[in-house]
Amino acid sequence: MADAEIIHKELSFNIVGCLFDVHNELGPGLREECYQKAVEQRLYEKNISFISKPTMRRDLRYQGEVVDVFEPDLVVADRMILELKHQVEGFVPENRSQVLNYLKFWNLELGLLVNFALDMAAFDRIPHQPPPPEFDENYDHITDLILPDHKPTLRSIREGLQEIYRTVGLGYTATTYRNVALAEFRARQLPVLEDVIVEPVFHERRLPHSPISPSIINRSVCVQVDAVHDVVSKQLIRTMQTHLRLTGMPLGIVASFGSHRLSIRGVRP
Repeated sequence: MADAEIIHKELSFNIVGCLFDVHNELGPGLREECYQKAVEQRLYEKNISFISKPTMRRDLRYQGEVVDVFEPDLVVADRMILELKHQVEGFVPENRSQVLNYLKFWNLELGLLVNFALDMAAFDRIPHQPPPPEFDENYDHITDLILPDHKPTLRSIREGLQEIYRTVGLGYTATTYRNVALAEFRARQLPVLEDVIVEPVFHERRLPHSPISPSIINRSVCVQVDAVHDVVSKQLIRTMQTHLRLTGMPLGIVASFGSHRLSIRGVRP
């Protein structure tokens, strides 16, 4: 990316300088809280404004319910999220998703992920400039299985997922969207079974009970809400087929709230 295109270039440069100062003086091997307090002190000395947790703790509410809680380490100058880690294994994908969640919630353009556990402080700049969202759906695989009694439930599920897409948008993780979807279905007065446990059998041997992630709506439709991926993958479809077989449900719906698109697919057993 050319210098002219770097988001918050001067602020980023000054913050990175503060982070290097902290790591150079403290070194690796301390609690994350120690690094946070040191970073706060260095930002204060450099006259860079910030707000830090726990004062940054915020609830995401949907349909009157708290569906998730967000607490970034620091919001700097009302323009950047700063998330501090001490992970000897380096960054993991969940770290990036966490920062993207914060950027989405605070409507900011740039996050900086920092790891103090290595010989040198490691950084990952995470921009948040999403393109216009897209939407697609496909129920071709279940059309012949839909009975008249199924139609009102399927219609309400579809409208609920579209309402989430319109009001919440894209950019959160699967856990957030699952909680939002449950709140939406409850608000629509759909009977929801949230904590589904199945009893798989292998060669006539009963295996240990296993919780599964989909919810069962109105005792007829198994609904799986996912995120990150812009398309419903073959793995998600295959997993839903397993869950349909074990729950005995006749229909499945998989919804993926990706980074650019909401995709909904009907799945048959």
